[in-house]
Amino acid sequence: MDTGEMALAASGTKDWRRPTRKEALGFWARSRVLIALRWLRGIGTRERWDAGDALKTAPIVAMSRTPLWNDDDGEFVLTAGKVHNLRVAVKAFHGVVVPANACLSFWRQLGRPSARRGFVIGREVRDGCVIPTIAGGICQLSNALATCASRAGFELVEHHRHSASVARGDASTVDATVFWNYIDLRIRAPFAWRLETRLSADELIVIVRAEAAQSERISTDDSHAARLAQRSSASIRNCFGCDETSCFRHRKPAQASQAREAWLLDAWTPELARDLEKRDARCDRLIPVSPAALRHRWLRRGAPKNDWSALSGNNHRAWLASLRRIVWLRLWANRAGRRQASILDGQRWLAQAYARRLCPEHTHLVVDQGLLPHLQLLGTLDGRSYEVLATQLPMIEIERRLDEACAHAAHNQPARSTLSDFRAPMVLAEAELLAMSRAQSVTTAHTDVASYWREHPTLEVRCVPWMLPPNRRASVRDQTQARDLPLVVFPASALARKGAYVLAHALRGFPSRLRVLGSPSDDDALWKGLDVEQANYSDDWMLSASVVVLPAYIEHSPRAALAAVAAGIPVIATAACGIEGLPGVIVIPCGNVDALRAALSATLQVPD
Repeated sequence: MDTGEMALAASGTKDWRRPTRKEALGFWARSRVLIALRWLRGIGTRERWDAGDALKTAPIVAMSRTPLWNDDDGEFVLTAGKVHNLRVAVKAFHGVVVPANACLSFWRQLGRPSARRGFVIGREVRDGCVIPTIAGGICQLSNALATCASRAGFELVEHHRHSASVARGDASTVDATVFWNYIDLRIRAPFAWRLETRLSADELIVIVRAEAAQSERISTDDSHAARLAQRSSASIRNCFGCDETSCFRHRKPAQASQAREAWLLDAWTPELARDLEKRDARCDRLIPVSPAALRHRWLRRGAPKNDWSALSGNNHRAWLASLRRIVWLRLWANRAGRRQASILDGQRWLAQAYARRLCPEHTHLVVDQGLLPHLQLLGTLDGRSYEVLATQLPMIEIERRLDEACAHAAHNQPARSTLSDFRAPMVLAEAELLAMSRAQSVTTAHTDVASYWREHPTLEVRCVPWMLPPNRRASVRDQTQARDLPLVVFPASALARKGAYVLAHALRGFPSRLRVLGSPSDDDALWKGLDVEQANYSDDWMLSASVVVLPAYIEHSPRAALAAVAAGIPVIATAACGIEGLPGVIVIPCGNVDALRAALSATLQVPD
């Protein structure tokens, strides 16, 4: 460290005195010179390292866990800004692998912190005071990095202390301040090592991994560790609460800003809407725009139904992302192999729009499951607690079940094609699983989804009841159909994952008629030999239905089956449909033709 750096780093370690504008101007001028000199010295050097999978399973050689929040309400705005700045900064360090004998430079790795890159006003220690500044608070990350390096026996090539301590720690905790770009933290080890950084709801977690044996690490004696852990005894003053009103940095006491809650919503369901209506209406709600809402706004055609805007409170609509998604989904609606990817694209755009609307004070979130993996990859969930509104199984479990069904249908190529088109990138599936494991709770109406997450003991699962629609079935049955064969209604598109092939095998030779409500199949041989007719959900299909059958491998929105339950029509379904326990519902195993045929015989009282 040169003389100018030493003077600036040591500033404020003596007894506190009121800073002046002249001193602040001098500090600014000297810092510009030192920034330029450090930039010139850094030309041609490489101290920025890429993230990768190397050493991912190596032993942990050091770990640091430090709290994100404190109990000082007067500094809440600055603390929330600090957490947001850490949320942005940790992404530059997570998964970084540093080669042997190479330096990790804090500023080379992070880059210049600015508002353009997403940094906000946080808390910074300068001249023995806590002052508001852009990117304030990221020193908590440099402290944690230096602490891990010291505990692992790495060499601290460059290291500076704060002018005053704001942290608490044990004897091995290292104080390491940084100031762009000349007050840096640089770390080196004689072997390759991996760095992992993340934020939980209330902690900053830094982990160092390496394969080197203990004897290969640089030895650090106790006296050196003690020197690194020294703290300044200077008292800490806060620009918002200090009594020095004549100081040019003094600020009026901050308003009683409190933590806020935000709901990040997407797929509307009556069950989740009813559950949310019971909560506090003072939170911020980020909601999408539905096609019905667009028609109502621009064409004045009917009030939108099944829309989150019915919730009272502070609603914010994501217009551009919603419009983009509506157009995109319509473009790929009839492309089975591309439709799932277009759905994921739309959810990603919506998640990005929501992430931009959140502010540091949003410390608790209620998140739609479809947005969860995208928010996890964006780092939006870091440093926040959140609940999940779950409408489906996780992607990994969906693909596992479809792979099992695909193996059973190995002889049937058309069936295999519709079982294998429901896929998501592995990075997205893993992000969803990670985010779900860190959630506070999961709320769902789907019994199969609830059963799946109850196997994770650390997760609170709330299963809300299904809302049955009004009974639309006429009191008098259609007499023109009463004398015909029993009518079996299949309330889904003719796809293998909805159980179409299982139903077709079960109905061959069975005295019945079949009505398909969803999209027809591209496989001409699917319904061969059966008395089948195509209809849609808006028809009065319940007037003559004898039984509703849904032997699906995957079904997350069994609305037609729920309508049949409300109308008193028997329903035969798999556990994957999530309606187990409702009156009149018979549950059969997935893919079991014999069980389905037996259930049909018992329900319709037709000998098999």
